[in-house]
Amino acid sequence: MPLSSSPHLHDFNRVLFRKFGVLLLLLGLSACSGTYHDPNKSYDLSASYDQQVASRLFSQGFEHVTEFYIEEIDASRLALAAMDNLATIDPEIEIIDHGDSLTLNYAGEPVSRHGYPSTLSSYAWARLTASVITEARTLSSDFNHASGEQIYQAAFDGIAGELDRFSRYSRPDIARTDRDNRNGFFGLGIRYLKVPKGARVLSVMENTPAESAGLEKEDIITQVNNRDISQLTETVITGLMKGPENSRVGLTVQRNQKNPITLQFEITRKKITVQTVSSSIHDNIVYLHISSFNKYTTSNMRSKVRKAQKELGENLKGYIIDLRDNGGGLLGTAIKTADLFISSGTIITTRGRHPDSQNDSSADSQDIAKGLPIIVLINSNSASSSEILTAGLQDSGRAIVIGSNSFGKGTVQRLKDLPNGAEMRVTWARFHAPSGYAIHKRGIIPDICTTMGNAQTVEDIISLLKSGILPIADDVRSASPALDDEIALDNIKATCPQSNTTSELEKDIAEYLLASPALFDLAKGRTTPTTSQVTN
Repeated sequence: MPLSSSPHLHDFNRVLFRKFGVLLLLLGLSACSGTYHDPNKSYDLSASYDQQVASRLFSQGFEHVTEFYIEEIDASRLALAAMDNLATIDPEIEIIDHGDSLTLNYAGEPVSRHGYPSTLSSYAWARLTASVITEARTLSSDFNHASGEQIYQAAFDGIAGELDRFSRYSRPDIARTDRDNRNGFFGLGIRYLKVPKGARVLSVMENTPAESAGLEKEDIITQVNNRDISQLTETVITGLMKGPENSRVGLTVQRNQKNPITLQFEITRKKITVQTVSSSIHDNIVYLHISSFNKYTTSNMRSKVRKAQKELGENLKGYIIDLRDNGGGLLGTAIKTADLFISSGTIITTRGRHPDSQNDSSADSQDIAKGLPIIVLINSNSASSSEILTAGLQDSGRAIVIGSNSFGKGTVQRLKDLPNGAEMRVTWARFHAPSGYAIHKRGIIPDICTTMGNAQTVEDIISLLKSGILPIADDVRSASPALDDEIALDNIKATCPQSNTTSELEKDIAEYLLASPALFDLAKGRTTPTTSQVTN
């Protein structure tokens, strides 16, 4: 399904597969359609520049930006920015804007003059851009040796430079990775690291063909379909392992490096979804960690909650939802996840220039947690969709929030699939918490702040709570200064300074509060401190 028909995508961090210097590869194909696409054909980053392809590509990119970007911007500005950025490939290329025409200079000398289109049509300006690039290729050796994708990237980087920092172009291979994370893919369900012998399995995902077949962490894959992979790149190895749904792949595996044995596997590729929700139980408290939001997060969350309820029954004390380091994901999924726990009221409001961007999302289901207490953990890396879930639960009175001020990425991006397999995303709306404040630039202020003063232990926080200093006042948490009022925004954020740590302190505080209903109510602002309430 084209993402343009399901536009409410919102993210801060793409789930890239490089972390701490380790390459993580989820093996599979995009599940956006049921057909198999040859990755070497569809995503050939070395293909030559094609003027007709460029015209279509720029036309669709310009049109997407001019129609949906949160601020009005015309195609001429985008085209000139795209052409001006061609200097990143060859600094001798220079575009001189005369107001009604442009001059293409090379090495300081004018080469040609091009009149501007008489219309702001995206197609007309895209044709001009593609034509100028074709001419530049006849002048510049650097351009002549650049691939089509390198040229497209330079042009779109120029376009993105006219927009906000969350609008961007993702080249085809990165776009495919992003689609896999959002939608799932057909594959095996392993993560691996390229090593001299082949591919060392870093982890085997639950409920996947790889797990069913018996692959294990630390196995080294040496052959794929009888082909030695020791000298192949990650891209080629991944290409060998992926394929259409229900197709089979043969793996030769070396297990136990001290006394190695060789094993043969034949595995059927199946639909793989990136697992974003993990759960555990401690002292009758359910701990739910959400790493990001893809199209399966809500259903996974629901199933894990129900499983815990069945296991614990009446002994279940409450829930901790950990959103620390959660950079976001799908906006619609964040709303649906909030709706699992909120019975009524507004979850989030979005406002932008395009009429379709103006939405009020309200809860319309029953609280799956059945009223049991909920605590949300956040830090400065909690952004976008995780902030939507946090704001909805906090403002509805459904949860206490513990941690530090969140990131403050309060914008929504709309995606466009481009003809070369790339994606263009543009900011088209800002979202507001149920109490009305704009999340952008200010973030979510928690009820219980763990970064204020010398509050370094659970005892410190409980002491602040009992003394009435915490929770942070409602009027501070819901303050809504203008986005350009930097002083006011800084003052709000200073009430709970940002921290990117994920220490055990927040979890310990949450467990302490869930074990004490009186202290939980105090932290929620339902009561005022009294002697009887603070001696438990």
